[in-house]
Amino acid sequence: MTRNMPLVFEIFLERLSQSVDEADFRDAMAEAAARLDLLSFAYLSLPSRPSGKPRLISNYPPRWTRQYLEKRYEKLDPVILRARNGGCPFQWGSNLGGDKMSPAQQQLLDEAAQFSIRCGLTIPIVDLRNCTAAVT
Repeated sequence: MTRNMPLVFEIFLERLSQSVDEADFRDAMAEAAARLDLLSFAYLSLPSRPSGKPRLISNYPPRWTRQYLEKRYEKLDPVILRARNGGCPFQWGSNLGGDKMSPAQQQLLDEAAQFSIRCGLTIPIVDLRNCTAAVT
């Protein structure tokens, strides 16, 4: 990771403040991830209503993001379930969930691995209205 992390975040926040659409947001995230020597990122904003749809902005493979949203994986993804509780950033990988995972959750992780998504660092975001998002 870069030694000049404060500058990376300063540039990132400046780019975010200038963003006018999803493409600008994605570009700002991709640039910050690259400066931090990270290959990929995902920002998932969860709906405030159960019937709502999540919003996913990422540089993950489009086939994976489409599949993730179509199958409503945010409802069973162990990373997102943990992020919903807020708290500190956390790392995840092969140790995620252990024996506590359901077969559907294990299938989700197996499918993600087919797209080279096997581990990460997730930052939970919970605002004052109790709306949840996660950055990985």
